[in-house]
Amino acid sequence: MQYGAAVIVMAFDEQGQAATAVDKIRICKRAYKILVEEIGFNPQDIVFDVNILTIATGMSEHDNYAAEFIEAAGVLRKDCPGCHISGGLSNLSFGFRGLNELRDAMHSVFLYHAIKNGMNMGIVNAG
Repeated sequence: MQYGAAVIVMAFDEQGQAATAVDKIRICKRAYKILVEEIGFNPQDIVFDVNILTIATGMSEHDNYAAEFIEAAGVLRKDCPGCHISGGLSNLSFGFRGLNELRDAMHSVFLYHAIKNGMNMGIVNAG
């Protein structure tokens, strides 16, 4: 705060990386409360990286990862006023490396819904 810096808070806790919307929300709300209420951090300087995880891996537990991110983004933007929501977009389609047209389509559909639900930053390949 002394230097006017923002913080990026990843959705990890003592149990590891959050995969479900419930865990993403729980972890980020906990961090928000500590930063805003206990430390006095400006909510507009908080960026939550809510873990965009890889879908279509063939493992059924990965099937809802995109929807879990989108759901968490919507709740966090409402429950943590002023915060920003981000994530590494290429993680979504990691299993399709080399199939750039497919990856672009997947990213477009994901971003359409994620932005409508509160995602306002992203980590992308500038190329």
